[in-house]
Amino acid sequence: MRSILLLLVAVFGCNFSYGQMDIADARSMAEGTEVTITGVVTNGGELGIIRYVQDETGGIAAYPGAGSTGDFPDDVQRGDMVEVTGVLKIYNELLEIDPISDYTVISSGNADPDPVIVSPDGIAEDVESQLLKLENISFAAGGNTFSVGNYEINAGGESSEIYIRTNHPLIGTEIPLASVNLTGIASQFNSIYQLLPRDINDIEIADNFYLTKSPNQSNISTTGFDIEWETNEAGSSIVRYGTTPAMGDEMIIPGPTTSHKVELMGLDASTFYYVEVASDNGSSEVASTQQIYSTASTSSGEMNIYFTYDVDGSYSTGTYPTGISGASIEAAIIGKINNAQNTIDAAFYNINRETIVAALTAALERGVIVRYIADNETANLALSDPSPPFPVIRGNSDGLMHNKFLIIDEADNDNAWIMSGSTNMTSQNLVNDYNNMIFIQDKSLAQAYKIEFEEMWGSEGADPGVFNVAFGPDKANNTPHTFMVNGTMIESYFSPSDNTTIAISKAIESADNDLQFALLTFTNNELGSAVVASKNNGIDVRGIIDNINDQGSEYDWLISNDVNVTPDNTTASTHHKYCIVDANGSDPRLVVGSHNWSAGAETRNDENTLIIHSPNVVNVYQQEFEARWCEVQGGSACVTNVDEAYSIEGVDMLIYPMPSSDFANISITLEDQKDLSINIFDMKGRLLQSTIRNNVAQNFSHKLDLTTFSSGSYIVQVRVGKDQMARVIEVVK
Repeated sequence: MRSILLLLVAVFGCNFSYGQMDIADARSMAEGTEVTITGVVTNGGELGIIRYVQDETGGIAAYPGAGSTGDFPDDVQRGDMVEVTGVLKIYNELLEIDPISDYTVISSGNADPDPVIVSPDGIAEDVESQLLKLENISFAAGGNTFSVGNYEINAGGESSEIYIRTNHPLIGTEIPLASVNLTGIASQFNSIYQLLPRDINDIEIADNFYLTKSPNQSNISTTGFDIEWETNEAGSSIVRYGTTPAMGDEMIIPGPTTSHKVELMGLDASTFYYVEVASDNGSSEVASTQQIYSTASTSSGEMNIYFTYDVDGSYSTGTYPTGISGASIEAAIIGKINNAQNTIDAAFYNINRETIVAALTAALERGVIVRYIADNETANLALSDPSPPFPVIRGNSDGLMHNKFLIIDEADNDNAWIMSGSTNMTSQNLVNDYNNMIFIQDKSLAQAYKIEFEEMWGSEGADPGVFNVAFGPDKANNTPHTFMVNGTMIESYFSPSDNTTIAISKAIESADNDLQFALLTFTNNELGSAVVASKNNGIDVRGIIDNINDQGSEYDWLISNDVNVTPDNTTASTHHKYCIVDANGSDPRLVVGSHNWSAGAETRNDENTLIIHSPNVVNVYQQEFEARWCEVQGGSACVTNVDEAYSIEGVDMLIYPMPSSDFANISITLEDQKDLSINIFDMKGRLLQSTIRNNVAQNFSHKLDLTTFSSGSYIVQVRVGKDQMARVIEVVK
């Protein structure tokens, strides 16, 4: 922290005004003194509404706080020579002129001052607010992508950091793997000195030989995958890999090329591999940072989708939700818990459903390892009075443990499941609010979720490692992000370590045809910009936002940019966090999970997000969106649920009880005498049971034998002549 001479007059509350002075002299004045300085502005809107002003003696920040006059900084841009008058203020230990009482733009188009050349340790008080240049520095996160936040820089054994703010032009660009010469403005936040680069031109590659494109995984199978990358000069292609960070295996292709591709074969299914790529041009070698990739599993890839309300099945292309009520979600969760053989890991923001806690307790009593993570500030009423017998830890102190996921038997190829979505385990979320939940049967994906869970849990064992728990910003980007699940590509991201907002932005910006989203809150500027950019590119955009009055809400800004968004005008709360990309395009994608479109979700909260490339999954969510869109527009008859979509005129069918266990009764009423068949299918369409009845008239009853069925969802189909009708039933053991 800089030392400021406290004048005696300041003690008595008196303010003195000084005429125009050098910035260095102004910086020596007491806080609360009014000063007038002249200098060149070294930044524009990329750093927000603050402007840094520099002359030959030093630099100072100018901020248009409360009481400021005029249109500063709208008419003050980089390269302007300005005269600024205002009061000295220290904000988070940064000295600034705030408020600004007067300013004049003297001239425009001036060159930047020559930057002061320093090492990382040289970003300090004596050069605060000045333009600096650091030579031959490297980024600790090289090969990743810039997002909002701080990034470590290193050179000569010294380290410091840069800061990237919201809407910065570097967001979404690749962090260089090469050594660079880095220019930026020295700033301070509390006790941390940091460099503020302004745009891509502030990053100059210093190496002669370097990677121009980071490694990318493709062609994922159960026995291998391809790795591709690029270099600025031709060299050999080297891949070092293994199942531990030590790697141990190496593949070398000597032929020189700038576009490198190596096929790794003979790998094990559902296994994570640590990979480093390198190239040698004959005089030097350049290498990437270590990445982690997954092979595909041999799991079924079955996906079951649930909503708390009916959908519009008229939009179906042949697929439907597995369940359309909070009761069906709860039954499905309990069914998965009851079917667990070895392990259950649960991470829920909030729970008051004692039925779920009872199922977890019963699983523990039959020998299943049960581990539970909850948020440390929510009520979690079902976890107290009495406390459950399984271990529970609570986090996080920096934000929210906002996950809603479940992992079942992650080591079992045929019984490994993950559950994700927007639904908290509360009566409000299950009964009143619009929510979604998705189950996916895949060992590889379950193992990634286990890594995330154990990072928060602090151990790999049944008991938590209380001294090793890591929540929020303390977590690392340490899981694979691309999975092939029975032919369906799924991307997986955990917040705040994995640049989730960038992944969502890329999905939005890649839209070729249409974009729909249903969100509880939308305050993230990057995502707002991505939506507006898509709309301006001719994409058909529709969106539902519930909390339009949140501080920093994007709603008004989207409306002002003619984006077709609407509030949720219903009595229920839209608690969803999903986005549909190109429902009618060549690569339909669904963004789904616990991640609200907010700064907190990106930088502080524990969240999980999936991007599922599947036309069938997208179509099911499209049915949900169309029902909600119709309702918020004031329409009637907005829902056509699964039952109504599969109906036969003159035929009624009832199945009870719901959910069922070992038996279910089916009652069918026909107006005319007909032949009929009753078929039961699993959710992959495989026929499990079939019954034929001839010359059925009036009322017909039949008992469905479900004793051999495991817990889960099934389709009961009745065929009457050439027509068919169907119901989805839940079996809970």
